[in-house]
Amino acid sequence: MVAIILKSLFIASVLSPCFASTRNTTATQLAKFFSDTFISTTASYSQLIFPRENLLDQVTIDMKFNLKAITNFDEVAGTLELIGILKIIWTDELIDNAFNESIHGDFTEFLITNSYVWKPAVSLFNSAKSIVPVGDLTNLIRVEMNHNTGTSTLTWNPGVVTKTGCLVKVRDFPFDKQQCNITFTPWGHPFSEVAFQPTSTKVDMDGYDESSTWMITDTEVFTEILDGGSFINFQLSLTRRPTYFLLNMILPILILGVLNAMAFLLPAESGERVGYSITAFLTFAVYLTLIADTLPRSSSPLSLLCFFLMSMVVVSSVATIITIFTLKVYFKDEDEPVPNYVASFVGCLNCLMCKSDKDPEEEMFGIIENEEMDAVSINSETVKKENTFFDDAKSNASDESDTPKNKYGVDWKLVAGTLDMFSFLAICGASVGIAVVFLVPLAAQM
Repeated sequence: MVAIILKSLFIASVLSPCFASTRNTTATQLAKFFSDTFISTTASYSQLIFPRENLLDQVTIDMKFNLKAITNFDEVAGTLELIGILKIIWTDELIDNAFNESIHGDFTEFLITNSYVWKPAVSLFNSAKSIVPVGDLTNLIRVEMNHNTGTSTLTWNPGVVTKTGCLVKVRDFPFDKQQCNITFTPWGHPFSEVAFQPTSTKVDMDGYDESSTWMITDTEVFTEILDGGSFINFQLSLTRRPTYFLLNMILPILILGVLNAMAFLLPAESGERVGYSITAFLTFAVYLTLIADTLPRSSSPLSLLCFFLMSMVVVSSVATIITIFTLKVYFKDEDEPVPNYVASFVGCLNCLMCKSDKDPEEEMFGIIENEEMDAVSINSETVKKENTFFDDAKSNASDESDTPKNKYGVDWKLVAGTLDMFSFLAICGASVGIAVVFLVPLAAQM
C-alpha cells in the first residue's frame, strides 16, 4: 500500500509541470500515458535512446536565436557577454509508440520536463568559460504528437546567459567595427547523427535592449561542418558608438597639441616655460596610459589612435627640449658675440616669417639699428666740420673696435625670439600633420 502511495506521489511530481492539450482526456488517462511511456520500469521510452527507429537516420535540429541584450563587451579580454533565448526544434519517432487512444485519451500536445526525453546536447562552442550544454533540468519541452505519422515534434526554448570569446580588431578604435560569432554544436554527435539547420538567415532581434556602447548593424546565421561535426554560427556585426571617446579622449588630445605649442609664446623672463612644457608632456603620457588600459594588449593590428598619441608624445618631448635650448640662448652673456652664420640664419628666418614691402637687403641688414650704423651715418653738415672733429671720431672708432660687434645687429635675445617663433610654427604644423595622417583615416570609418 505504501509503495502504491509513493508511486502515485512520484507520478504526481512528474505531472505537476506538465500540461496536455486535450479534448477527451482525464488526469488519470494522462498519468497512465506518462507512466507507460516515461516513468515505469517497463516504460516504452528512454531518454538515453537515439530518437529514430532506424539508428542510422539523421536528426535535423532547427535552431533560432533571439538576442535580448549585450551586457558587456570586454575588448581587453576579448569576451562578449549576452542574454538570449534559443528555439530548438527536432522530431522524435519513439514517444508515440506506446500511445493508445482508448487507454490514454485523445490528446496531441503536452509539456514535460526535459530530463524525461532525448534532447541534443547543444553546447556553446566558443564559450569563454567552459563548454557545457545549454539549459537545465527545470526547462520544459513542448511535445506535439502526430498520431497519423507516429512522429512527435519537440520544441525547447532554453535561456542563454553566457560569455563568448570574440577576436577584437582595434585598428580603427574608437570608430571600430567588430564581428562576433555565437557558435553552437551538438556536443558528442557527428554530422551523420545530428545536423543543425537555421530557421532564419538573421538573428531574431525582437525585444532586444539596445546597448549604450555598441550598435548592431547586421546579423547573419550560417552553418558549417568542422572535423565531422555540425556547427551553427549566429554572427553579430557591431559598431562602436564613438561619442564618448571623441569628447573625452580625442578632443582633449587635439587641444593639448595646440597648448603644447603655446609654450613658445610665454615670455622667457616668466620662468614658467619649462614647467609648462613638462606638464603638457606628462598629460600626453597620462592619456597614453588610459588608451592602453582600454585596448587589448595586441601588436597586430595596433590602433591608429595609439600611433597618433605616441607621435604627439614625441612632438611634446621635442618641444620641451627646444624650450630648454631657447631659454639657454636667451640668457647667454651679451658680451659673447653671435657667430656670423647664426646671425645670417636668423636674418633669413626673419625675412621668411616677417615679409614686408621693404627691400630684401634692407630688411635683412636693417633688423636692428646699432651703434655701428649710427657711427658711420653722417649728414652733409658733419662734412663741413673742423679736422679736429675727424680726429676725435677716429679715436672713438679705434676704442669701439675693441668691443665685439654682432653682424646685422643680431643679439642673443633676437636669436632666441626668432627660434621661439619658428618653433611655434613648426610644432603647430607637426601637430596638424600628425592629426591629418592618423585621424582622417579614422574619421573615414564613421
